[in-house]
Amino acid sequence: MPVHPVRDKKGKIKGYQWGKKGKVYRGRGAKAKAEAQGRAAKAAQARRKGA
Repeated sequence: MPVHPVRDKKGKIKGYQWGKKGKVYRGRGAKAKAEAQGRAAKAAQARRKGA
């Protein structure tokens, strides 16, 4: 799942989100925080597969 912008009803970018569900990050560093969430999710998925 890539990081994508979340828009309000007027079409203005409200924040960034990784995947379809989860936290919407807003403000400075929002995109980087969403990317970090994605990396953490992928790492957790790899740990589950390896165990």
